[in-house]
Amino acid sequence: MIRTMEEPKKPHYGMIHPDFEALVQKIIAHVDASELAELRKDFHTRLRLTLTQPDNTELVEDLWDFFYDWCVFEQHLPEKLGALDAEEQHKWRHVIGGSNRSVYSVTKAAESGMKLKDLFSNKSYWAPKLGHNDFLGISRGDIVEGRLIPVDETAASFSFVRRPSYHPIDVHPYIKNKVKQFRKSQDYSTYQSWLWILVGMYLKHRIYAQMPIDKIYDDNSRM
Repeated sequence: MIRTMEEPKKPHYGMIHPDFEALVQKIIAHVDASELAELRKDFHTRLRLTLTQPDNTELVEDLWDFFYDWCVFEQHLPEKLGALDAEEQHKWRHVIGGSNRSVYSVTKAAESGMKLKDLFSNKSYWAPKLGHNDFLGISRGDIVEGRLIPVDETAASFSFVRRPSYHPIDVHPYIKNKVKQFRKSQDYSTYQSWLWILVGMYLKHRIYAQMPIDKIYDDNSRM
């Protein structure tokens, strides 16, 4: 087991999107355990994380949610299953259609929801508050990574697929500079790959809470 200090407090963002949860359960039920194990190795390599499970329950849950995000949206496992019924196919089309994953700056935090600015595209998104505890602790100026999907067919508002990763103010300059580089080169594919490295940094900061954060959020970090 990895020994951890007390995990730093972080905002709470609400529950996993139900359509995403339904697809995850389908994957768990139909994908062979050995195939999932190989996918998990690949995923941890992308995040630059070891396969050792941390001993914090919430952290483990978040890690699995990130993994299934990758399985659903980047490996397209639900599509490959060939076992989706009509309702599940509808859910699949909903979560995959119009989804957007990026780093967002919170430009407005209100009782009704929050406004997010995509730091890569500069597009703005409205995420309404759907549950009582949604976005608890989120403030204007915060930076989060996450995947958004339209709430309905009008695409006037969006919701997170799973809990986003939250990045403390100390590392905002690093994140903004990296996104600026990707935006300048318009290298969207590499940007998307880097987002998983960013998630890995977020998780390592939670695992190794005693380490200086600038030693983790560093392109040359060996952690």
